[in-house]
Amino acid sequence: MTVERNIDGLRGNAQRKRQEAFEKVEKGIQKLIREQKVINFNTVAKASGLSKAWLYKEPEIKARIEHLRQTYSKPEQVPPKQKVQDASKDAIIKTQKERIKKLEAENRGLRDQHEAIYGRILQASEIEHRLERLEAENTLLKKELEECLSRSTKPLALEKSSFTAIPIKGSKGEISSIIRDELTALGIKLTSPLASKIRDSTEEIVLTAIEALKEQLQHGIVRRPGGWLSSAIDDAWQPNQPQGVESHPADLFSEWYGLAREFGIVIGSRKEDDGSIWVQDNTGQWFQFEQFSSKWTLQYLRSKK
Repeated sequence: MTVERNIDGLRGNAQRKRQEAFEKVEKGIQKLIREQKVINFNTVAKASGLSKAWLYKEPEIKARIEHLRQTYSKPEQVPPKQKVQDASKDAIIKTQKERIKKLEAENRGLRDQHEAIYGRILQASEIEHRLERLEAENTLLKKELEECLSRSTKPLALEKSSFTAIPIKGSKGEISSIIRDELTALGIKLTSPLASKIRDSTEEIVLTAIEALKEQLQHGIVRRPGGWLSSAIDDAWQPNQPQGVESHPADLFSEWYGLAREFGIVIGSRKEDDGSIWVQDNTGQWFQFEQFSSKWTLQYLRSKK
């Protein structure tokens, strides 16, 4: 009984080993097929780790290897014409890839140049606007400096004393009581610009301008007596002279606006529904034309032209 049991164990062990060898052969063959290699007894023995003698000894394995040897005996040959075509395609693809890289590099370079140039344009535009504002501001400062210098050269007013100053005909400085009475009679308010203009002129010129204004008022064609008198003082108008006739407001504004814009004093204008005209100075603020032109008079702009 003991001998029979040992024989059965040996047989089972041999059968198991044989099955494992079959599996190794199959795995080796599958590997050769995947790698597209030649299949024969040598390559199968090497791939499976078994001897060629054992492969020849097993009929099933031998028949399978011989069948596969005929099928996979030679690697698939590519026709020469197809090889040329494939090589040509590869060359074209390579060339196109290199061209794409070159174009992408050029595109990046052009984009960087565009951004740099655009930045310079913006910077130049900003500098130009700043320059315009500075030039306008410079013009205003020059005007204020001239006014300050003209005032500093005026004789200092005498301190009040016990005596009364006697106005001298043709002298500048104080506004005489005669002029004040004339303005009151005409209903003209003595504003700061008008007072400054009267102080800068002689009493003779002012009184002559008042007489010219009276003559115009008799005709009833003066819309702004104060402004009319200011122009009459600037131009030293005389009674019964054509230059005393008030020009058309549109013509006056057109001339004034052209000069003011040329000097950089104003940058825009508009007319309201009520007929009033507004101008925009170089700082962007809006002022009524009558108020603004009292500081920047047409006579002053003409003299600077």
